[in-house]
Amino acid sequence: MSPHPDAWLFLPPEVEALVPPLLARLAVAGGGSPDDVERDLRDRIETLILEGDAEQWRSFLREATGMVAEYAGDDAEARTVLASILDDQFLLARAVVDLEPSDIEARGRLVRAGATPPHSSRPQRG
Repeated sequence: MSPHPDAWLFLPPEVEALVPPLLARLAVAGGGSPDDVERDLRDRIETLILEGDAEQWRSFLREATGMVAEYAGDDAEARTVLASILDDQFLLARAVVDLEPSDIEARGRLVRAGATPPHSSRPQRG
């Protein structure tokens, strides 16, 4: 039995609540306006939630991953927190959709950006 097409909407709301202000902090390094970035991201995420689907959500997560992975500024805290939030979303998404190779690649980029995966998904040491 396939998951309900709206099952992705039950993923935790950390992206909606925390990603816009954190990505806005990273935008300062690129010369962007943090207020504009945050407002645009909030609007985009709201539109995805109201009108999007699981593939559009995963595409957004991969795009945000790219921004985090390519960030070369000094705000390590924002980068690390964002990496962990996005990685958590990919982990949880497995319950409602099959991850594609691009999703798995995004997870690798997030780990390199400082994501702290849950203890249960870390490689076991012998």
